[in-house]
Amino acid sequence: MDNVLPTGPPRRPISVDAPVLADLCATVFASLPRSDQRERAHAYVRALLTTEGRKTFRNMARGLGGGTTLEQRLHHFVSCSTWDWAPVRRALSAVMDEAAAPDAWVLRPVVVAKDGNGSVGVHRRYAPAQSRMVNVQYAVGLWSATGDTCHPLNWRLLLPRSWTDDPELRDRGAIPPSVRSETPAECAVRACLEVTADRPVRPVVAAVDEAEAIGVIQQLRSSGLPFLVRAGRGVPLAVVGRDPDRPTSARRLLATARGLAPGDGPGQAVRVRSASRAARPDSLPGADDLLLLGGDGRDDGPWLTDMADTPVPQLTALTALARRADHGLEQVTGRLGVRDFTGRTFAGWHRHMTLVSVAHCAVRLTELAGGRGPAAR
Repeated sequence: MDNVLPTGPPRRPISVDAPVLADLCATVFASLPRSDQRERAHAYVRALLTTEGRKTFRNMARGLGGGTTLEQRLHHFVSCSTWDWAPVRRALSAVMDEAAAPDAWVLRPVVVAKDGNGSVGVHRRYAPAQSRMVNVQYAVGLWSATGDTCHPLNWRLLLPRSWTDDPELRDRGAIPPSVRSETPAECAVRACLEVTADRPVRPVVAAVDEAEAIGVIQQLRSSGLPFLVRAGRGVPLAVVGRDPDRPTSARRLLATARGLAPGDGPGQAVRVRSASRAARPDSLPGADDLLLLGGDGRDDGPWLTDMADTPVPQLTALTALARRADHGLEQVTGRLGVRDFTGRTFAGWHRHMTLVSVAHCAVRLTELAGGRGPAAR
C-alpha cells in the first residue's frame, strides 16, 4: 500500500455545526493559558474547516477575512508560540472517548512528499507509487475506530539520525533536546502508548509497512496490548509444529491454507511464528505463537495477531477498521490540511496536526449530533 498522500484538485470545505465546534474548542483548549490563544485556536480550526484549497497560513488568513497581519498571527500561534499540544490532545481524547468509545485503535503511517528539504524531519524514503526515492515527512497517526468511522487523536513525527545527530538541523527545526531518533516501528508504538496507557484495553490494528511488521509486533507484545498487524505477503514465517528451518512467506502459507480448507474465500487462519523466533533453541512451545489471518479479501493484508482465541470473523471485522482510517484520511483529515503545514519547526508541526485532529473530531461530533458532516463523500 502506498501511504504517500495524493495531491488532488481542491474540494469544497467541510461543514460542521457551529455550536458543536464552539463547545469542543472551549473544552479542548481550556489548557491554553491566555484567552487570546484560545480564541486564536478556535479561529485556526475554523479556518481549516472553511478554507478552500491548501491550508497555508496565507490562504487561511484570507478565508477568515484577514490579510498579512492575520497571516503572521496564525504563523506565530502555531510555529513560534509556547502552548503545549499534549494537554489539548488528552482533552480531545477524553471528549471523543465519551462520545464514541473505540472498538480498536488504528495505527497508520502517513508519508507526505516534500519538494525541498527545509521541513522538519524531511528525509529520503522509497515511495512505491513512484517506484523511486523521494523527499518525505514520515509520521504515524493513532485513530480511534468504530465500525462506522475513525478520527485521529495522536501524531508522532519520525526523525531520522540525519536530523537528531546534526546540531544545525536540530537548531533549525527547534527540536527539543529530549527528542531522539526512532525506527518506524518505535514511532508507531510510542504514538499508540501515549494515548492508550491509561485507557481500557482495546485491540491495536497496525496498518504498517511490511518491513516494520515484526518490530511493531515485538513492541506491542511487550506492552501487553492485543494486536492485529498487517504483515505483508513476503514476511517469512514458520508454521507451528513444522520444521522451523523452512520459513515460508505469508502469501504461500495462506494459499496452502485455502487449498486445504473448504471453500476458497477470505478468513483463512494459520498458527505461525516469525521465522527468526521459531529457529531459536530456547523458544518455548506456544510462547510466541501468532495467528496469520487472510483478511476479508478487500484489504492488502495478510495480518498477524496474538488474539488466537478470538473468532476469525471478529478478527476480520477488526482488520476492516484500517480501511476506515484510510477513508477518514482521504475524505476528511486530508482535506483539513494534514499534509499542508508550511512551517519548519518540530513544535509547529505538532500544533498544526493537533488542530487538524480537533477539526476532524468536530466533523465527527457534528455527524453524531445529526448534522451534515463532510460536504462530499
